[in-house]
Amino acid sequence: MLNSNYVGIAYSTEKKYTDRKKKNWFRPDTQYPEMMFDDCSEHNQVYEAVREALHIYQMDNDNYGTDRWNPLGELIKPGDNVIIKPNLVMDYNQSNEGTECLFTQPEVVAPIIDYILIALKGKGGIIIGDAPMQECNLEKLLEESGYNEMMEWYRNVGVEIKIVDFRGLTTQIDSKKRIGVRKQTISDNQDGTVIDLADMSQFAKYDKEHLEKMRITNYSPDRLKEHHCPGRHEYFVSNYILNADVVINMPKPKTHRKAGYTAAMKNMVGMNVRKEYLPHHTIGSVAEGGDEYKKKSLLRNIDDKLYDIKNTLEGKERYKAAKVVWYIAGGLKFLGNKVHHDEAEGNWYGNKTISKTIVDLNKILFYADKNGHIHDEIQRKTLNIGDMIISGEKEGPVAPSPKQIGAIIIALNAYIFDMGVGIMMGADATNFPFAEDCKNANESLPLCNYQDDELIYVSNDEKLNNKDIKSVSNELKWKFVPTKGWTEMFI
Repeated sequence: MLNSNYVGIAYSTEKKYTDRKKKNWFRPDTQYPEMMFDDCSEHNQVYEAVREALHIYQMDNDNYGTDRWNPLGELIKPGDNVIIKPNLVMDYNQSNEGTECLFTQPEVVAPIIDYILIALKGKGGIIIGDAPMQECNLEKLLEESGYNEMMEWYRNVGVEIKIVDFRGLTTQIDSKKRIGVRKQTISDNQDGTVIDLADMSQFAKYDKEHLEKMRITNYSPDRLKEHHCPGRHEYFVSNYILNADVVINMPKPKTHRKAGYTAAMKNMVGMNVRKEYLPHHTIGSVAEGGDEYKKKSLLRNIDDKLYDIKNTLEGKERYKAAKVVWYIAGGLKFLGNKVHHDEAEGNWYGNKTISKTIVDLNKILFYADKNGHIHDEIQRKTLNIGDMIISGEKEGPVAPSPKQIGAIIIALNAYIFDMGVGIMMGADATNFPFAEDCKNANESLPLCNYQDDELIYVSNDEKLNNKDIKSVSNELKWKFVPTKGWTEMFI
């Protein structure tokens, strides 16, 4: 297995997913020597790309091509509890351009399940879990995407794999257009642990005034203030993640309005039971100490206050009153967008809040034990495998347009994964807020022990293989169209 400063890019022979009308569409089309099961599909180039990603990353390299090949054996031991964490953000694409560019597709997950089973040798367990957006209809997503069909196949061959919804709060939007007032439902089975990073948080340096200006869209600001105040920075993390010995992080890299792009590190937002613990932006302009938008605006200041009222009313289940406020706030928002041409709600490259949340969550992933206590030593193993067969560009994460890449991405280190993906997208990733926050985090709970220029690509594309980030030509890059607020940070 390669060192954690390497990121692998395995290109598929085709830039598309499998034909789900075919029998066993998620199974390999070749009976590889290491395979546990006999069933094959008619054609599956995606399985081959995932297998090739493990190969180019030199995982159990000595046994490749034999029935002894166990690529995940260095990470996973018999008896381990393994979590697969895909990105299952939403069941529909707001751009109406399909869901293949929206969430991690099941035929990318299937080969990883097979290789986990090889490593476990009949002992241990596998759970697939995520916390989608609060209004996501997860059952609809699992049924329509083929996840349920895939899980049924594994059950029929004697392998029980649970798919778990980590969310402790879901919402239903009171509108056929999927906009408007959100009716909240709090689960009775909130299986998570509240973890206080306190002075180890990226937010620890902020004073009370700044912390009280932090927001997450569509949640009451009062709830966020309870969990982020001087001396307290709490996150409500799924116990499934905390109890894992190994986490296989399977993001869907694509553009992102608030973060610029989402990849491995941002995918860990989905390990939270309650999203109202997660600061996403800070209200106000840069001049006012915020990062929601660039220039001062009285119109947007008023709109912020109205949305605070609307979100507070929703939290108190006063939905009729919330709907009235929402109409007024929505009108002002429309007017504000006409008057100002820059993005609001932190949907731009000046957002310095969401990157701190992302870094905090990755600290917890690595350094929190099963009881939520933070240690100096890493507590669980991780591997990052990204689905970029079809990625998403333009207005991601929930309104992306398809971008055909035909690649599977692999890296041991999440920061290296994200940096490698960002550079290939065409982003000035070394100057993104998350890069600065990761470097600052290294003073307390390190997330990466390498400098950016130590990143090395390995690939089945000889033009890219063994290149560092400075020597990758623009011709090799994927040239993503960014979200409107991040155009200045992409080539």
